[in-house]
Amino acid sequence: MEIPSVVLDGLCSLGELDGASFAHVVDGVYDTLSGKITTQELLKRLEIEEKENIVDSLMLFIAEACRRNVNPGTIGEVLQDLQFPPERVSRFLASHKVKHLTLKSVLAGTKPGNGSIVDVRWKLEFARGDGASAVGPRYSIHLTTDKEPLHFYCSPAQLDDLVSSLQSATFSIDKFISSQNIP
Repeated sequence: MEIPSVVLDGLCSLGELDGASFAHVVDGVYDTLSGKITTQELLKRLEIEEKENIVDSLMLFIAEACRRNVNPGTIGEVLQDLQFPPERVSRFLASHKVKHLTLKSVLAGTKPGNGSIVDVRWKLEFARGDGASAVGPRYSIHLTTDKEPLHFYCSPAQLDDLVSSLQSATFSIDKFISSQNIP
């Protein structure tokens, strides 16, 4: 498994964390990639230096390992080559064993064959509760894809989280592409 140097640097920083922080980051990244929490939520929870670099690197490493169906032995070898202590390698592989199938199913649903976004429309609305009492503002989001449309509602805070997650993903992809010298 060939890994860009920027990802290796982030993984090295991960290996230097204390045990509790290490476990929290690993589990948090799996949960983020599986859609259980947003990247912004994870970053808010972490109180470590270089957290963006560590999280971005680990996300790329885990996603690529799952996408390529890399066996746990190879993952363990990569971590050992990075001088991870044996207990960290075991802890990482234990999380991987439990969570990689969920992540693989999530990643399988994001293949390019599932459609590309063609257009986005949104409208600010004011949702009403029972009767005529106002609940608050919400956005109506309509994504047009080349396959089928997607429509959903979200609060301003949820929309802000979505935008932040998309910006973080864009940053990670740009960083990865620039490290690979891909035009």
